[in-house]
Amino acid sequence: MSLSQKALSLCCSSLKLCHTTSYSTQKPPFMTPNIHMLNYPLLTSTTRCKLHRKLKPLSASLSVEPPLDLTEDNVRQALVDARGELGQIFDTSVGMTGVVELVELDGPYVTISLKGRFWHKRSTVLARLANYLKQRIPEILEVDIENEKQLDDSPANF
Repeated sequence: MSLSQKALSLCCSSLKLCHTTSYSTQKPPFMTPNIHMLNYPLLTSTTRCKLHRKLKPLSASLSVEPPLDLTEDNVRQALVDARGELGQIFDTSVGMTGVVELVELDGPYVTISLKGRFWHKRSTVLARLANYLKQRIPEILEVDIENEKQLDDSPANF
């Protein structure tokens, strides 16, 4: 018997299978309290540390895009990027035809227009876009809608 086969048989011998369902009746080592770790001779303290390292959130490794300067081109680019980041709002595969356009840039104040159908209420779309734009371009103080009627969710606006 090879070394890897011996190690496999040692690991498998500590688990009991239920005869009716063939599911393991014992929890995996990383789900049990540390007291029960004594039942698993192959798991050392370094192995347990590795298990914890594997379970850390991935958010720390995600790259954050650098902030943009406040220009019309950058606002337009941020609106294009928002379409990708906030994809569920603009999901064309389910008939969402919503379009957001830059109307005016007046200093730190941005005015946009909403046309078409969106997945969420138009007020929610405006709030999420405003939040995204302010994060990408920190100089923006306020994002407004061109016309308050564009926030009406009635079918006439589609």
